[in-house]
Amino acid sequence: MRILALGWQLEGPGVERAELFSAESLASYDAVLLDPKGIPRLWEGQARLEGDGAWRLYPGQDLGLSRALERLFSLRREELSDLLQRGGGLLVVRVRPEGSAVEIAGHPPRRITPYSLLPRLSLVADPHHLSLPQGLRFVPRRGRDISWLEPAHPLAPYLEAFLSAGYEAVLVSSLGAPLSAFGRVLAKNRVGDALAWDLPVGTGRILFLPSFPGADPRRAGEILIPALAELLERPLPEGGPDWLSNYPLPGEEELLSKREELEVRRRELKKEEEKLARELGRISGLRGLLYPRGLVGLRAAVELALEELGCRVAKEGDRFLSARAGKRELLLRPALSPSGPVGPEPYRELLLALDRLKNEEGREAHGVLVAVAEPRLDPKRRGPQWAEAVRRGCAEHGITLVSGYQLFRGVVAAREGDRAEEVLEALFETEGEWRWKP
Repeated sequence: MRILALGWQLEGPGVERAELFSAESLASYDAVLLDPKGIPRLWEGQARLEGDGAWRLYPGQDLGLSRALERLFSLRREELSDLLQRGGGLLVVRVRPEGSAVEIAGHPPRRITPYSLLPRLSLVADPHHLSLPQGLRFVPRRGRDISWLEPAHPLAPYLEAFLSAGYEAVLVSSLGAPLSAFGRVLAKNRVGDALAWDLPVGTGRILFLPSFPGADPRRAGEILIPALAELLERPLPEGGPDWLSNYPLPGEEELLSKREELEVRRRELKKEEEKLARELGRISGLRGLLYPRGLVGLRAAVELALEELGCRVAKEGDRFLSARAGKRELLLRPALSPSGPVGPEPYRELLLALDRLKNEEGREAHGVLVAVAEPRLDPKRRGPQWAEAVRRGCAEHGITLVSGYQLFRGVVAAREGDRAEEVLEALFETEGEWRWKP
């Protein structure tokens, strides 16, 4: 297998490196690896930066550079077209931002970009149409959020191995046609942008892959080259004429049926996995009583804890929670202090809120102050969770005072031994500090 790397630092058996202007015919290779990042060096230093922000070459004033560029790109583009259409080879393109382009002055002016090397193709997948390369955009967008990979593709191990290296651009069709209509999207980010794309062209294919900046050339070669070999060894091209389906083989129907069954099971497993993930997220969210994501996170964890105890929970403004169990009601005020004990301000707010509910709305509620202080420390090593004045005030006014750690212990006991009613009763009946007693 002969592989040509143009500007792509890749190491492995059969890999040759060359410059675009000096390489042998691109059609003579099995696979061509193209990194467009270095292509602008062909005209950098010679083109003029005009007032409209465009780089331009003027034929007759550039010592023949514009004519040489047009001939070089035309020749290499034809060679790549032959590689794909007639040779059944692979063109592997690193997806990077388009970078600087050059305009050759004339009537009309001609524009050359690093992606002008791509063969000129007109793809149709009713009702969609896509022209290459002008119909494909390489939008600058950096990230590491590669959240979906096509698992049943030879390139999946390569994509999975360099997830942490991230991407620099995404693929978008200029007319809005879905790329999946013309080829297989192999990777997406969390918002659904295409990051890798397998596009059948004739008997060959173009593979657009994330740039993976900083990837080790040797390790990349060890994973990528076997994947390319597997694609080249397939006897059938990715697309074929319609009449091929008129020639079934014994056992093919059974295999197709099994594949459909596996697809159904995969969807069912995905639903179960999503359900399990939600339940795990809910349970792990209870640890927010120990180490919350700010006051908002503490309130969310207290809400989860009350739901575990069988309460119907509703938000009361920005700082309070209302929990109902039968005809009884709790009004809870979560309080968080990053350093030092929780002070009297949350206690005063809770006291005023209880008075307002009673006098203005006629609702009798039992107050609960949930305090978490010094969350960076292990709960067993933390100092006092509230000031002495808070403890005295809660005892005098019949408010339950509980630390996040003690509430967590109560919820754990409720889940382990079906003691939710016991824990909830203690929250209703306690006046002052409450600790879980097994």
